[in-house]
Amino acid sequence: MTEQTAEYVTEIDRQRGDPLRVLELSPTRLLATMPWGQLARIVPDPRKAENTKALRYLSPDERQQAETRNEVQRNIKATKKAANAKAYARYLAEVLKGEREERWATPPLALWIPKRLDTVRAQSPFGVDVIAYLPFDAIGVLMDAETQHLAHYLLREDAASFGVTTQQVNARLVGVEIYHDIDLVAARQIFHDRNLLGVVPNKNIALSSDSSNVATNITLSLLKEVQVVAPSGEGLAPLESVVSVRQRQLKATDTEWMTLSSLRSFVITALFGKAGFEKTSGPISDLPEGCTRDVATAEIREVLERILSAFARAFERRNNTVIASPAVLAALGAVAHRAMSWNKSGDVLTPDELMELLSDVQWDRDPAYWEGTAGKQTATGSFSLAGGIKDNGSKTAAALGDPGSPRFDWVRNGRPLGV
Repeated sequence: MTEQTAEYVTEIDRQRGDPLRVLELSPTRLLATMPWGQLARIVPDPRKAENTKALRYLSPDERQQAETRNEVQRNIKATKKAANAKAYARYLAEVLKGEREERWATPPLALWIPKRLDTVRAQSPFGVDVIAYLPFDAIGVLMDAETQHLAHYLLREDAASFGVTTQQVNARLVGVEIYHDIDLVAARQIFHDRNLLGVVPNKNIALSSDSSNVATNITLSLLKEVQVVAPSGEGLAPLESVVSVRQRQLKATDTEWMTLSSLRSFVITALFGKAGFEKTSGPISDLPEGCTRDVATAEIREVLERILSAFARAFERRNNTVIASPAVLAALGAVAHRAMSWNKSGDVLTPDELMELLSDVQWDRDPAYWEGTAGKQTATGSFSLAGGIKDNGSKTAAALGDPGSPRFDWVRNGRPLGV
């Protein structure tokens, strides 16, 4: 909550921070204007957050800002956002030079400052003014209009070529919505809501931001609660250290084990069993009968930790194994569903029985085991994990968990020649 006082101040106390006249839209939402140069001191160039080499030279506060920014925003590098920012810079230059007259508009920038801002009230000839003090070391993240912010940086870096001056760029007055005293989950939700109807974020970003989706909510909890072998190989680390939250697909050089959408598919099939294969690409608003969010999180966490621990080496070698592919992860979830308390199928496993069932599966990306189940051999002789969850999920679930299926033996002992 913002500070509420019964008295009005008669002078500004500049020792408390930079004073800013604001409109108070709610206890956590303020509306203001400021020169863009002032905003640039609060929100660093977002490209720095994606430069892993530069991060080591940042102060602890700047590094924390960069890490938080990367959890909230979409990537710039190698996306349309970079090209859009260049076009936006040209647009802003035309605005500053007056070439667009009044035929232009730029939306307010949505600034998130996690800490509560101190506010006071002052009488003015037009009523009551609300003054917010921005701490001198204030640092924040943009939940919306980051492309516009980046465009200002591009414009300032090469002002002369755009026909403007750096002073013009710094002095440009921008509208700013200030969200303060809210947590990361709320900030990600605001990003999701503000961007969903515009340039739609990729699936991974949309899923990771929409905390109102129950399957996503459980998945995000697991990122924090599940412990895995640390990427360094020493000790344990939270699952989020090996899950890519922002990318839809991993490159061969990426060190993560899986994407967030793949992990979410495991959660959905663990919740619904094989019926979950058709649900993995959409929102999940309700849980199965007899299942609550807390129960689901606890039981899925137990099984997931055991799977990730037992087969950590296979996940680390994901380029040479099948285990981290979306279809196989979803199939693992469907088999794990049988170990959940809300399973109504009658085909029940204990967690120990589940791990015993999976213990002799050969995870190597080899057609001798997985041809026609999780993928297929290409004309060049390589093995492709072709097909998605809906194509390969049921076949892979049978291979992992149904002793009556011939695929059950194939993924453990190899497929007979000619079959």
